[in-house]
Amino acid sequence: MYINEYNLDSTEFLTKAETTLQTTEGSQIIRYLRWAGSLLVILSAIGFMMQSHADLLPAYRYWVGLAIVIALCGGGLVSNYWLKEPTGARLFFALGAAFLPVQVSQVGAMFYAYVQGAQAPQPGYSWLQFADVSPLLIGIDFGITAFLLIAVCYTSFSMLAKRQVKTLMRAAVLGNICLLLPIRDGNWLAAIIALVFTAHIVIERQFQPDRLMKLPEGLTARALVSLPLLILVGRSMLYPFSFWMAIVVAAIIGIIGIVEAKRYTQSALIIYVGQCLGTLASMSIWLMSVEHFIGFSHNFYSLMIPVALMLFALSSRVAYHAKAYRSLSSILATGLAYAALFDDQVFAPLLALSTGIALVTIGGFKNHEKIPFFCGQLSFLGGILFYCGYVVDAYSKAPWLYSIGLGLAVLMLASILEKKHQLIVKALGNYLNELKEWG
Repeated sequence: MYINEYNLDSTEFLTKAETTLQTTEGSQIIRYLRWAGSLLVILSAIGFMMQSHADLLPAYRYWVGLAIVIALCGGGLVSNYWLKEPTGARLFFALGAAFLPVQVSQVGAMFYAYVQGAQAPQPGYSWLQFADVSPLLIGIDFGITAFLLIAVCYTSFSMLAKRQVKTLMRAAVLGNICLLLPIRDGNWLAAIIALVFTAHIVIERQFQPDRLMKLPEGLTARALVSLPLLILVGRSMLYPFSFWMAIVVAAIIGIIGIVEAKRYTQSALIIYVGQCLGTLASMSIWLMSVEHFIGFSHNFYSLMIPVALMLFALSSRVAYHAKAYRSLSSILATGLAYAALFDDQVFAPLLALSTGIALVTIGGFKNHEKIPFFCGQLSFLGGILFYCGYVVDAYSKAPWLYSIGLGLAVLMLASILEKKHQLIVKALGNYLNELKEWG
């Protein structure tokens, strides 16, 4: 009797385990199918655009993209109301919302070609040119796109992150309005991209307390909001690149790579690669600024010291090798300071003194690290020795006066040592013991 009961319980357990395993395998297959279907739709649409289809009018190319958006929305409606499958509906509407900024950009290209005229600079690729479209057709395309933008984005955001629909809609509308502006000048476009990116960062700060925005659905909604910004940056690459555009793009890469990447993912590889790219982009901002405004023909070493200090400042924001950042920047800053001093460059002594004070104060006393501390002392000593040259010149003119001053200083030092001898020795011992514990 007991053996039969045991066998019955074992059979039920095995049946449940097999059912669970089959469910897990089925879920993985469904997930793979969704990924495959999404990639097929995206790659097919990209392939259609990149084939240029010179035989098709620009308006027809727009209508093909519009048909893809409507088909995706139709798939979402079928999944939601007929199949009663909300996950598939979210995916269909998310893809439709992802394609809409492309449609908005095409309408913006039509508007740009109409406003700027035939002499307006155009991209080198024919599939990105939307000239010779009638104003009536542009107006119809604009009305259809605006309606779909509001309807599809609202539906998609309601399914993905219902509590943040208003904020997501404001961000999406702002980004897509910027895509419609008939501006391709590098300086103005840089200002627009900086404005959109700043708004995006502010909105991202509002999402941080919401745990739902860190789930896959919330991350998808946040990615959809950032698409207009990515299209703006990518589109700017097709036109003459201005200095300010280069600065803005480098700043965006630096902020995303060092600060924002950690908010989106926990992948160590992605964060590490982003940190490397962000570091290079941040330092390139100063290099491009110096090259543009001053040039490297004079005061090269002095102008490179801020690069080392920038590397030191980045150490407080990076996720990996913060100590190595500070050590490398300290050695680099000290070497550049002495090179500037030996080269008799302007402001080299002041830079050496300020660099030394910064390294000793922040790297030594604050972070308790030996390399920045000693490098700061060396840099400060170099600045002091430079000004000692003026003292030597003054001494050659009136040696007796400086001899009297030096004698008085030595006597005062002897009095201080006699009075504070034990206190000084104790403080020096405590300092050396603490210095041994520093990293």
